Amino acid sequence: MSDDAGLPADAPAEIGLEGPTIAARGFLTYEQYRVHLAGATLKRDVVRIGRVVGILCFDPARDLVVLIRQFRLAAQLSAGRGDMIELPAGRVDAGEDWETAAARECREETGLVPRRLSLIHEIMPSPGVLDEHCRLFLGEVDAERLPRIAGLASENEVTHPFALPVPDALRLLEDGRCLNGYLLLALQWLALRRLQRPAGA
Repeated sequence: MSDDAGLPADAPAEIGLEGPTIAARGFLTYEQYRVHLAGATLKRDVVRIGRVVGILCFDPARDLVVLIRQFRLAAQLSAGRGDMIELPAGRVDAGEDWETAAARECREETGLVPRRLSLIHEIMPSPGVLDEHCRLFLGEVDAERLPRIAGLASENEVTHPFALPVPDALRLLEDGRCLNGYLLLALQWLALRRLQRPAGA
C-alpha cells in the first residue's frame, strides 16, 4: 500500500468574507463578495448551483451503458452542438441526500431505477465562478425496458435515453465526439477500471 500522507489535497482557506450582494436572481442566483485573502481584498462573483448528482448507468448483465440526449442552449451558443450526449444528472433537492437524488434523477431522465449506487468521484467542475458540487455515481440498472423518451414533464424536460455497448461508449472519448464534462470523466473512469481489471474477469 502506498503512503498518501505526503500528498497535497484541497484544504480550507483562511479568509475574511463580506457579502453576499445579490447581483441577479433567476433560475440561479448570482452573488458578489469581497474577499480578504493574504493581505489583499478581492472582488469575486459566484453563481449558486449547489449540490448536483450525475449517474453513469451500467447494465452489468448486458455490458451496456445508458446515456441520454438532451438539448442544452449554452452548448448551442458556445459550440453549435446543443443536442448533447450526457449522463442523467440534476440538482439535489433541499433536505434530500445524495443517493436519493441520484436514484430520482436516474428514474426521471432514463425511466430506470438503479438497483445499486456507488460513488465514482466528488468534483467541482468550475470552482472559479460556480459553487456546483457534484457527486458522480455508478448506477446498476436493467436496460431491457429503456423508454424512447423520458424527462420530468413538470419541468418541461425531455430526454432521449439510449444504450450502448461499453466498447462503443468508450469510443465517445475519441475525436471530440462529446463535450459534456461529467460524461467524459465518468467514461474515463470506466475505461481505467477496465484496464485495471484482471485478465478474464
